[in-house]
Amino acid sequence: MRRTKEEAQATREQLLDAAERLFLERGLAATSLQDIARAAGVTRGAVYWHFADKVALAEALFERVDLPMEQVMAQAERDLAADPLAQLRNLAGSAIRLIRDDAPARRAFTIILHSGPFIGELAPLAQRHDESLSDCTSRMERLFAAAMAAGQLRRDITPRQAVTALFGLVDGLLRLCTLNEAAIARCDEAERAIALLFDGLLPQAAGHGTRV
Repeated sequence: MRRTKEEAQATREQLLDAAERLFLERGLAATSLQDIARAAGVTRGAVYWHFADKVALAEALFERVDLPMEQVMAQAERDLAADPLAQLRNLAGSAIRLIRDDAPARRAFTIILHSGPFIGELAPLAQRHDESLSDCTSRMERLFAAAMAAGQLRRDITPRQAVTALFGLVDGLLRLCTLNEAAIARCDEAERAIALLFDGLLPQAAGHGTRV
């Protein structure tokens, strides 16, 4: 029985490894379960033994990657009283540092960011992604509101506008840094771009210049 469980787990990992390779090469929509079975050297029936469909397989692939963003967000919310804007800046930078330093996470981000659009059979992935983003933006808006209450944020912008600016920048930077392996070198530039955005959110930025 133990050997059977070990063999089943090994087959599952083979399938996930094969799916990752093909998703990176072709994208999610252009990769079929038959393609994955063939690349893993198993039957299509073996795929369905482990995963109900391609969405379930993709979700399992993303779940096996350690993405500590929730922990970073929770820490930022716990440390609000100390320096909310610094917590937000660290939160934004942590996404860039993650794809720079963690190859499995970088591959997962590459699939998520460059395999869209998630339509048709992949629509559930889009829905879950949207729900996650909605939760994240709401929590970040509360963090920015705390920063404004602490006098750290310009009064001519709202917390919602600050979140929109930050999300737009980070999303674009993540896409840029995951274009190919050579693009990883842009991560340091990306962190500097985030720093410049936060400088522009400071009260001094509403006057004659930003703080550097």
